[in-house]
Amino acid sequence: MMVAATRLVEGSLGIVRGETLLFVYDATHTAVAEVIIDVTKGLGASVLPFRLEDLGTRPCTRAPSAVVEAMGKAQASLLLVDFYRGELAMRTEIVELAASCKLRHGHMVGVSRASMVGGFSVDPRRIGEQMRALIVRLRPDARLFVRSRSGTELTVGLAPHCQWVEYGCIVQAGKRVNLPGGELVTCPVSVDGTYVADGTLGDADGSLTRSLSGAPITFKIAASRVQSIECAKEPNLARTLSERVHHFANLDRVGLVGFGMNIGITGPVGDIFTDQKVPAVHLSFGETFPEKTGALWSAKSWIAVTSAGNDVDVDKLAVLRSGRYLV
Repeated sequence: MMVAATRLVEGSLGIVRGETLLFVYDATHTAVAEVIIDVTKGLGASVLPFRLEDLGTRPCTRAPSAVVEAMGKAQASLLLVDFYRGELAMRTEIVELAASCKLRHGHMVGVSRASMVGGFSVDPRRIGEQMRALIVRLRPDARLFVRSRSGTELTVGLAPHCQWVEYGCIVQAGKRVNLPGGELVTCPVSVDGTYVADGTLGDADGSLTRSLSGAPITFKIAASRVQSIECAKEPNLARTLSERVHHFANLDRVGLVGFGMNIGITGPVGDIFTDQKVPAVHLSFGETFPEKTGALWSAKSWIAVTSAGNDVDVDKLAVLRSGRYLV
């Protein structure tokens, strides 16, 4: 845990002697927070710690005033909390405030101790090197062919007008990164076939977030839209998802396709933001983040699913086999 915390604070957030870290966490993460605080102080930096439960009753619907007032005193910020229904607006406000103050913001929602240990098991620079090695092979109009032993047979067409967005492990001033980092995402022009999600399910407000290791979900997709959702182990979950994807316009459409690039994570750990970094191809329905990807459409919410152990070809080039990168 000390090694993971050191790579988080020093490697990803870039904290150095004399700087100040604004740190917001919740009671669930108290033990982990204490380690992060100790590591930060050990580097000669200061910490402004805020435990949400000490600032008011949850859910916190707005950023606490104490946190807002402290933003101008820090050079970096870290949010380490569980998904809590009704707190999306608060989390968004903290991200926007950090950006306006030009802070280096680490966003860790639903991240467990196991996620931290696995997600920071390798040097952030190694993950950056792996990302660069892959992205140079992704032509603007390339086609991805994704397969897995669990039944995935998916073809993804890239959109020449859309950019790949790099979510590395090193946070820049005024930027936010979901940590642990290591992900390449874009908005595809077409997605067709079968995708079996056997990693994790997540959504914007956390109401659907859960592991899928014992109940994989099969998505049938045509022209980027969900045609059917099946879950043999939990039919009610499939029905709930089928209803949810039609709750907002375009929530049934594949908004993002992503490569998990964190080579230190060997398999799903159970939280969506970490499992999107598992070396595999992951999907997100709805939100496209058009300001970053250049997509021409979007949605008001998102639902994300992950898998593991993929084989992936970019056109005719093998780039991933059983979750291990070949480039």
